[in-house]
Amino acid sequence: MKLYLYRLLTFLLKPVVRPVLFVRRKKGLETNDKKRRGERFGYSSVKRPEGRVFWFNAASVGESNSIIPVVNKILETYKDVSVLVTTTTVTAADNMAKKLDGKRAFHQFLPIDRRAYVDRFFNYWKPSVGFFVDSDFWPNLILSAKSKNIPLIVMNGRISDKSFAKYKENLSFCNPLMSAFIYGFGKSEEDRKRLEVMGVKTTTCVGNLKYAVAPLSYNKDELKKLKNVIGDRPVFVVSSTHPGEEERLLCSFLSIKKRYSNVLMVIAPRHPARGSEIKELVEVNGLKVALRSAGEVIKPNTDVYIADTMGELGLFYTLSNVVFVGGSFAPIGGHNPMEPARLHCAVLSGKAVHNFKETYDILVKENCVVMVADEEDLASKVKSFFEHPDIMKQYMNKAFDVAEKEAGVLDRVMDKLQPILDNI
Repeated sequence: MKLYLYRLLTFLLKPVVRPVLFVRRKKGLETNDKKRRGERFGYSSVKRPEGRVFWFNAASVGESNSIIPVVNKILETYKDVSVLVTTTTVTAADNMAKKLDGKRAFHQFLPIDRRAYVDRFFNYWKPSVGFFVDSDFWPNLILSAKSKNIPLIVMNGRISDKSFAKYKENLSFCNPLMSAFIYGFGKSEEDRKRLEVMGVKTTTCVGNLKYAVAPLSYNKDELKKLKNVIGDRPVFVVSSTHPGEEERLLCSFLSIKKRYSNVLMVIAPRHPARGSEIKELVEVNGLKVALRSAGEVIKPNTDVYIADTMGELGLFYTLSNVVFVGGSFAPIGGHNPMEPARLHCAVLSGKAVHNFKETYDILVKENCVVMVADEEDLASKVKSFFEHPDIMKQYMNKAFDVAEKEAGVLDRVMDKLQPILDNI
């Protein structure tokens, strides 16, 4: 009954779809490209290629990034196949434009989950298989695919505690949807079990695809310039920071500076637009600061360098041996510690890491990440690393080894996936 009501409601809401999209467009949440607006109604802006099309649906940047290694492997393995990636956000679309070649791999915006729109989408693209990444499950989309006998697979499935509780309360709504999936890859063993309860026919867990992403890249010339300027100063990087964290991290830094007067802290905020705001905060603490986006350079008396640029995190992870991963002092839930680990960093973190719990569980189990309680604890651990470089190196090497091992998830996924795809 609930599923029927959902389908009826989405049918009746047709008059409000365009006004809602108009408001979202004004807020920057929908594309301003007139040629692509029709994609949200199931119209394609690119010509369908000949041959088989494998379709991946990933909501946003993180989810779409996680499947790029799989996409590339499929294109390498199946020469007759093209890949379509759909996302819902503008930032993910811009990101996919850089990652997909536009010849055998394309991006389109996901149509609004209304039956007429998703049917139009499927009638045009006729995908041979569909992959739903993470937890982006849309009822009309799933049911339409099922009605057209398109086999569906959950890729890197993640079912949060909150979502799972809702699914269990509504199994009569959930099971008809999830039974449409012939296979489900859980991010963790817990996710695998939850997919099974929800109705996915066959499930497995071979690891988290986010670990299969290539190490963050960096400009070698820029790295050389920075190293020449910094010399032998100890460097401490804090990455992906959020409002409220910088104040606490500066307290840690002031404590570290009492022992290591020439220490340089690099702050790479999660949102680069906050660079000027953070600069003012640093100056209030009586510290010398340089802003990368403004072209300001590191001088011998520079205490804090604000890396408020896009796509350069790999540069600063490579520059330093010690990294604190932000979003873990603020109630954000943390960010990916495998990124600095794969670039040979000793990794520190606060304890608010629920968004990456399974990742941190792996690193904690292998004793290659330092979880700190507060600012004082962080300062103490960083000073200890500087004082004992041999211990710091042990953490760097162990974290790197674990990250490299987890990166092998791509091979494990393909071992399971290829027999399925060979028969589609």
